[in-house]
Amino acid sequence: MDDAAAADVMKRFGKAFFSRDPAALAQVLTDDAEWHFAFGSDAPDGRVRRGVDGFLQGIAENEALFAELRFTDVVIRGIPGDQLLMTCGVEGRYRAGKAPDGTPEAFCLRGLELVTVRDGRIARKDVFWKQYRAA
Repeated sequence: MDDAAAADVMKRFGKAFFSRDPAALAQVLTDDAEWHFAFGSDAPDGRVRRGVDGFLQGIAENEALFAELRFTDVVIRGIPGDQLLMTCGVEGRYRAGKAPDGTPEAFCLRGLELVTVRDGRIARKDVFWKQYRAA
């Protein structure tokens, strides 16, 4: 996949994702799409959500966890074959009482997403963030 195709996939996904429209998400996700979060209890993969309903559930879970969440300095690169890589800054603030032990409420981290694409649609979104840990 070249950089232009990778950017197109993520642009279409971003519109559907931020609209929270199930029909729009169905156009950009494969039927068996998986979202692997940077953290969560589904070891070793973080929190895993599947399909359009799973992505909508993940969005709702993030809204319950974070008072603010935004991505900065986004760079998208195609990887030969069927994948793309997105690097970014992740800035946000946990809702009161929701931050993991040892993690400040407000944070600014580096992240990346490895995305697998099938027939122009996202099949897997694997998210990685740097993590805070108590000293």
